[in-house]
Amino acid sequence: MKKTVLWFVLAVCCILVPTLANAQTVANKQQVLGQARKAYYNLKDEGLVDFACSVTPNWETLLAKEREANPERVDAAIKTLSQLQFNASLGTDGKVKLTHNELSGQNEKTKNELRQIYSGMEQMASEVFATWSMFMLHPFPEVTSEYQLEAPPREYRLSYKDGTASIVTTMGRDFVITNLQATTPQSESSTYQPRFTKNSKGFLFSSYDSSYKSASPDDATQLSVLIEYQEVSGLQIIKQLNLTGTHGGSPVAVELGFSNCKVTKKP
Repeated sequence: MKKTVLWFVLAVCCILVPTLANAQTVANKQQVLGQARKAYYNLKDEGLVDFACSVTPNWETLLAKEREANPERVDAAIKTLSQLQFNASLGTDGKVKLTHNELSGQNEKTKNELRQIYSGMEQMASEVFATWSMFMLHPFPEVTSEYQLEAPPREYRLSYKDGTASIVTTMGRDFVITNLQATTPQSESSTYQPRFTKNSKGFLFSSYDSSYKSASPDDATQLSVLIEYQEVSGLQIIKQLNLTGTHGGSPVAVELGFSNCKVTKKP
C-alpha cells in the first residue's frame, strides 16, 4: 500500500513539476521586454510624426462576384466609382482619418449607395490600420508599465491591459510574435497570427491572419492580409494591402493601393 501511495505521489510530482515550470515568471522581465522592443522595426522610433497617402481601391476585385451576374452594370458602377478619391492620414496615436471627395450630379439612389461605400471604407480602414499600427508603432507595452511576462518552454507569454482589453502576446525566444489575443469585457475577442520579414532595423510586419468574434454572429470576421511597403523619406510606408476572407459569412476581397504619400518626421 505504501509503495502504491509513493508511486502515486511521485507520478503526480512528475506531472505537476513540468507544468509549474512551464509558466515561470521572468525575473528580469524589463530587460527581456526591452530587448523585444528593440528587435522590431518601429516607425515611432524611426521618427515618424504622421503620414498621409492617396488610397485607391481596386474596384474590379471588389465587384468581381457582381460582374459574373451583370457585367454591364458593373462597368457603369466602376466608371462612377473611379471618380472617388480617398485620402488616409495616420499619426503616432495609431488612429487613421479617411477623407473623400463628393461626386456631384448623382441621383438619390446613387448617393445612398455612395454613402454606404464611404462608411464601409472608413470602417475597413480603421480596423486594418488599427492592426497595422499596433505592430508598427506599439507592439509591446512600455517597459516600466504593468504586465506579466512568463517563460514556457521555447517561448515567452506577455499579458497586459490596453484600455479595457486584456492582451496576451506569445513570442519565440527570438522575440518574433506568433500570436496575439485581445479580449474585452463585452466578450469580444480578436486573435492575430502576424508574420514578419527582417531588415537592417528589425522585424517588419508583413502579413497576418486574424479572426474576430462577438455576441453577434453577423460580426464574425476572418481575414488574411498581405502588406507591401514603399520607402518614403527613409521610412517604410504601406504601398498596398490585399485582404481576403469572410465577414458575417460573406466573402471579402479587397485591394488598396497607397500613393502620393507624404511623411512628417521629427527634426
